Amino acid sequence: MADNELKLETKCYDANEYGYLYGLNKRIPDEEFAKVKPYFRKFKRMDFVEGNVQVTGRPEGWRCLEEDVCKVEEILGITNTLEKRQNKVKEAFKDPIKKANLIDQSYEWLKMLFEKGGTRPEQNLSRLAVHSTKIYDPQDSFKKGFDKGEGELFIYTPHGMWYIINNCGEFSDTSLNNVQTPQGGAVGHRLMYDDLIDRLIRIYTEENLYTGEKLY
Repeated sequence: MADNELKLETKCYDANEYGYLYGLNKRIPDEEFAKVKPYFRKFKRMDFVEGNVQVTGRPEGWRCLEEDVCKVEEILGITNTLEKRQNKVKEAFKDPIKKANLIDQSYEWLKMLFEKGGTRPEQNLSRLAVHSTKIYDPQDSFKKGFDKGEGELFIYTPHGMWYIINNCGEFSDTSLNNVQTPQGGAVGHRLMYDDLIDRLIRIYTEENLYTGEKLY
């Protein structure tokens, strides 16, 4: 997944104030960075300590707002722009077949990344929900299947991104569960925030937020 082409990528998501914050994917010479420094702010973790901290990812470092991304890209001559990447997805979504293929591919990538590279700490769904910055529910699967032990969620928290698979149906192997739920448990995989994973989640879920019964 290494990418040496200079670009701006998401570094974190702040649910309270800033939304997505962006940073360069690699270090550039100081004289080059000086040209775009007015559009950046050097954040520290303590900048988000007051009140209810709702940040997923790494806010520390030089970050810029989404509204300033295009200005930075123009000054630095970045060709792999955020707008191009977003438009590529939008264009694919206009074609039902391309959309279905892209969603399927994103799911396969996510499944592999979470299952192969993620951790499975013991957790409680209500605790994850309380501290979440946002919760995606692909096709309302969890909302519709919650009581039947079906559905999945992607939960963004200050301590990582969780892939939750409801696993308490009639024929479920509940011995696999590491996340407690009122209905009987779920399987949960956690990864630290990453721009690629965030993009794959947003494609696969179509950014459909959870709107079901309160989880806490």
